[in-house]
Amino acid sequence: MRKLIYLSVLSVFCLGLFGCPYQSQVPISHPSIPVDTRLLGHWNSKDEVYNSYNVTQASATEYNIVQKNISTTSRFKGFLSEVKGSMFMNVYSDSTRSYYLYKVRIDPSANKFTLVPLSESLPDHFGSIDGLRNYLEKNMAFQSFYNEADKAEFEKADEPTALN
Repeated sequence: MRKLIYLSVLSVFCLGLFGCPYQSQVPISHPSIPVDTRLLGHWNSKDEVYNSYNVTQASATEYNIVQKNISTTSRFKGFLSEVKGSMFMNVYSDSTRSYYLYKVRIDPSANKFTLVPLSESLPDHFGSIDGLRNYLEKNMAFQSFYNEADKAEFEKADEPTALN
């Protein structure tokens, strides 16, 4: 029974974080890209009306991400990685002790961005950053590498919502 409750909570948590993207024990790279101030602030999504996000700077290269909904608050660390001219967000969860990986598309207006999760059905799991990065470089051009069905577009909120 206890295992069933744990799995149920984990499932709801994964759904709250843009479906269940690929989980990795290692990130795409180490944090090295300076924080993009366009990503800081309060964010909402029509794709995720039950969640709101507050993104703040944790360090010169990392973000604090607070996800709120009606009943829970979850905290994550994130940072950007660049691979062949594309930007990816590595989101670390203390609760699952893993990284969720997303391709990031920032709108030129800086008021919107889209996160596209890597496909949860990737066949390989990697024990090293170099192994994951090499796999990503070789396969990132394939449409099946991403879970487009679970992509989420976020818009900057002028004011925090009731969830913030």
